[in-house]
Formats: sequence, C-alpha cells, structure tokens
Amino acid sequence: MQALRNDIGRLAACEDAGKIIFHAFRGEFAPPRQCSFVAPRGPSTALRKLLLNPDKFRDEVIATWDVRVAPNVVEGEKHILAGDLDAYVRNYDFTSFTFATLEEVLDDHRKTAYWSSRFGGELPFPNLGVTPDVIAPEETVYVSKLLEVYAEEIGTPIECADDLSAHIEWRNDLQKQRVRFYDAEAFMATYRDQTEPGTIESFADEIMDTIDPVLGTTSSAHDRLSTALSAAGQAAPASVLTPRAKIRVKQGVCHQLANADRITWKL
Repeated sequence: MQALRNDIGRLAACEDAGKIIFHAFRGEFAPPRQCSFVAPRGPSTALRKLLLNPDKFRDEVIATWDVRVAPNVVEGEKHILAGDLDAYVRNYDFTSFTFATLEEVLDDHRKTAYWSSRFGGELPFPNLGVTPDVIAPEETVYVSKLLEVYAEEIGTPIECADDLSAHIEWRNDLQKQRVRFYDAEAFMATYRDQTEPGTIESFADEIMDTIDPVLGTTSSAHDRLSTALSAAGQAAPASVLTPRAKIRVKQGVCHQLANADRITWKL
C-alpha cells in the first residue's frame, strides 16, 4: 500500500509503480499480489481511470519510464526500458495496481484490534458462554476450589461434583458459578482478536486488583467467595471492554483467576 499526501497524480503513480516493478525484476522481492495507492483525497480522476484499465496504465508506465522511473530506482544509475527489463514490464500483471478510498481504509481498520482504542466507540456484543453438562478438564482447578467452599459449609468432605447430589443448594450454586465461568471465557475469546494485545489480560488484572483487598476481610471460604464476587460485579476497570462486561462476566473472571491459581477461597 502506497500512502501519499493529498491526492495521487498520474505521473507520481507511474513512477511508484515503476519502482515496484523494477525491484521485483531484480529479484529483491516477489511481485506483490496487490498494490493500493492511498491518499486523503484519493487518486486523481486521470489516475482513477488508468487504474481501472490496467492495459492503459501499463502503456502510461512504459511511456513515462525513461523520464520518471529510469533515473530514480537506484541512486546514481539510470535504468532505461530495454532488453529483459522491457519484456518484464510489458508482461507484468498491472491488475495488481489499484486504489483504496479513505472510507475503505477506515472500514478495514475498523475490523482490527486497534480501532476502539484509537477512535473510541463500543465494541460489538460478546458471544454468550455455553456451559456443558459435564465438567470439562479445563475446569478442574476452579471447580475443586468451589468444592472446598461447599465442604466447609456442609461439614463433610466433597471429593467431586457428584457428592453434591444430596445438597441441592450447593449443587445449584456450582452450576451458577460454571455459567459465570463460561460467560467470562466467551467474553475473553470474543475480544482477544478485536482489541490490542494485552487488553483482556489487563482487564482480568484490574478485577484481581479489585477483589484482592476484600479477600483478607474474612477467613470463611464462602464469605471470601461471596465478597469477591460482589466486589467483582461492581468493578469498573479502565478498559474498552468494560461497557460490554456484564456483572456475570466480571464475576466469571474470578473463577478464571482461581483456575489460574491466582486466588483461592479456602485458607
């Protein structure tokens, strides 16, 4: 993509196209699949017509080569259009040269991870989490920590989720926590490629910074869990993700942190 000031004129485009073709001829790089001219005001009317007609653009580059291109491709040298170079230019794929409007450039940028931080505006809505019926291997750590909470409350060892079959309250609570976890997982997956590197990690770090102080206010595992979830739900991280983060998502981040062994509930 060739970016220029103001608009792009016919002669300047011929020179730039010639330079690309010359260095491809020299084997310095493979011929680009596409070369787009970009400028705030776009291509001039004359250039636009040439780029929409590759054969005419080829004729124009050839006609202006010895004046516009030959003395400007290598400092102190002049490479006129002759011999193998002439044949290469005449056979070059001029359909690879095109132009992009400012609107098209912005539309492309809107699809990248940098749009929201540079231009503002809300991100698209996140995908919703899908909680499987069976606890997955990747849930092992945070679920085991929740089972410790329930065991302390019940006063009986709880080795696995099936041990909660006689304790409906805690079995239902476990399911609620799993839904939160998977909503947070889907949230992070949605924005991993739609935001700048480190954005989702920073969001999780700020949730951690919010709940860390309240974890020390009690020694009860259930109280630590409840207090952390409450604090996380009220957290407002300084992040482009915050407007799209529902309470359940922020609470789910607590379980992601537990799954990463950054926090635990039972002391």
